Amino acid sequence: MGRTILFMFFVGLAIVGVSLIWRRTGNYDVDFITKIIGWILFIPAIWGILESLRIL
Repeated sequence: MGRTILFMFFVGLAIVGVSLIWRRTGNYDVDFITKIIGWILFIPAIWGILESLRIL
């Protein structure tokens, strides 16, 4: 049960990270910051998904 909750948490984190990476506002400073935040969320999320599926 705990692995399922962690998996769902990491999938949600990955979705938020990807949405921040793909978001375009037209303001280059804001786009740069949202991309950095998106990558900071996305990379650990992928790692957590792979760990919860016991691939790593």
